[in-house]
Amino acid sequence: MRPISPVCCALLVFGCLASACSFGSADDPTTTQVVTVPALITLTEATTTTTEPPLSICDAVDSFPEVMPERVVSGLPDASSVPFDEFTLLAGAFTAMRFDASGDPVLVMIRGALPPRQFTEPSEVVEILDGIPSLVGPIGDGFWAAAWAIPPGDRCDLYSLIFYPPTSPEEALAVAGSVK
Repeated sequence: MRPISPVCCALLVFGCLASACSFGSADDPTTTQVVTVPALITLTEATTTTTEPPLSICDAVDSFPEVMPERVVSGLPDASSVPFDEFTLLAGAFTAMRFDASGDPVLVMIRGALPPRQFTEPSEVVEILDGIPSLVGPIGDGFWAAAWAIPPGDRCDLYSLIFYPPTSPEEALAVAGSVK
C-alpha cells in the first residue's frame, strides 16, 4: 500500500473537519449551517498487470485437401480484396484460402486453431492423413467445418477446414476426407 502524500493528508483532514463542523449564523446565533466538502480522494484497490507472450505464427499447412469444391478457381485475388472474418482472423494461425470466380472464399484451412464455433448438429468422423479422426459438421449460417488435432498436441497441431456457403454435406465430407 502506498503512503498518502502530506498534501493529500492535509486536504483529507480539512475535508473531514469542514464537513463535521457547524458554523453559527451572524444574524441568528441559534441557527446552524452545515458546510459539506465533496470527497477529494477516492481510494481504490491496487491492481496487478500481467503480460502474455505474443502468439507465434504457425508454419504453413503441411497437408491440404486433394479434392476441391467445383466452384474453386485457380489463382488468387488481390490480397487487399480478401474479406476477413471470424475464421480468417484467428490470432497466431496460418491460413490458406481457396476462392470462387468472384473472389469470395470457398474454403479456408487454418493451422493453429479449432473452429471458433460449435457444431450446430451432430458431426461425422472422417479419417484423414492415414487414420487421424476429423469431425465434420455444420457450424451455423450455412458454414461447415472439419476439425482435428495431430499429436503431440501443441497449438500448431490444431487444424480447421472451414467451408463457406453454399456447401452440401456430401461436398464437406468428400473434401475433408481428401486431406493428405
